[in-house]
Amino acid sequence: MKEGWERTEQPLELSLEELNQIAAPAFPGREIISFRRIGVGLSNSNYKIQVEGDGRPYVLRFFRRGKDIAGKEVALTRLVRERVPVAEFVYADTSCSRYPKPWAVLEWKPGVLLSDIIRDGTLEEKASAAAAAGRTLAHIHGFPFEASGFFGSDLMVTQPFSMSGERFLAFMDDVIFHSPCEAWLGEELSRELWAFCKRYGPMLSASQEKPVLAHSDYNGLNILMEKGSEGYFVSAVLDWEEAFAWNRHADLGNMLRYEANGSWIEQHFIKGYEAEGMVLEKNWRLLSSLEDLVALCDMLSHSTAETPNRVQDLRRLIAGTVRDGGSAELI
Repeated sequence: MKEGWERTEQPLELSLEELNQIAAPAFPGREIISFRRIGVGLSNSNYKIQVEGDGRPYVLRFFRRGKDIAGKEVALTRLVRERVPVAEFVYADTSCSRYPKPWAVLEWKPGVLLSDIIRDGTLEEKASAAAAAGRTLAHIHGFPFEASGFFGSDLMVTQPFSMSGERFLAFMDDVIFHSPCEAWLGEELSRELWAFCKRYGPMLSASQEKPVLAHSDYNGLNILMEKGSEGYFVSAVLDWEEAFAWNRHADLGNMLRYEANGSWIEQHFIKGYEAEGMVLEKNWRLLSSLEDLVALCDMLSHSTAETPNRVQDLRRLIAGTVRDGGSAELI
């Protein structure tokens, strides 16, 4: 799961003195006494910090992107926190007056990443964790929107659009044949991918999905789990900066990106999802693969010679979708 992926932007390396200067408004009269950089994410820079006179740790986050994205994540946390476990924002500064990037202090949430359980857990642990992740995604998808598209900081859809079969084919034609993606894929795989898109892409127009809140990066690297008396439960869903109003298939495709059709993880994840009253379309797996192809090819088109591990993994995922994804039509 993004094993060995290179960051396109290096994480910040700040000293204790610098962190205290930046975060002073969040802790009036107190100082940060210890810190360490944390996280496996490829975007933001996060530090686990300890503040004098306070036994609780916190997370000090520096957002890679602008203040609108930071503001959106704060607003999303407030929207979902009654139904979805999240890390609460303790303080946020999007003014960029103390530091060139927006930053925030969040509560520290205990737990182990779902990706670690999937990699190292027993079959029983994997089943429990996958089902919990499915239930939580159902709660995220319980927030409907009038239109599909990208949010402003007030969570209004300011850039409405949807993914019909025609739009899908137009995007894939552009990204396959008019971006660096073609060079990374090679001629043979590019032809196979385009044939796959032409065969199955029109199915997107027949989908009856309505727009809901889509996390857009819902996977094992952004889901923290804890173990209770009845098995695993989600302690926090992290990193909401990519969230938008969309159909459910984008999140399903992202979550199952590294899973073969009908895998143990998929079975229990979907069982948990459907247990919360969610009804899936007949060809949901294929539709989810199509949605995920958009993300995979977009990421590949923005890859460089300095990100060989990322290129290799994306190419493998795209090839797997093209060569095996059609079997999902029969499920």
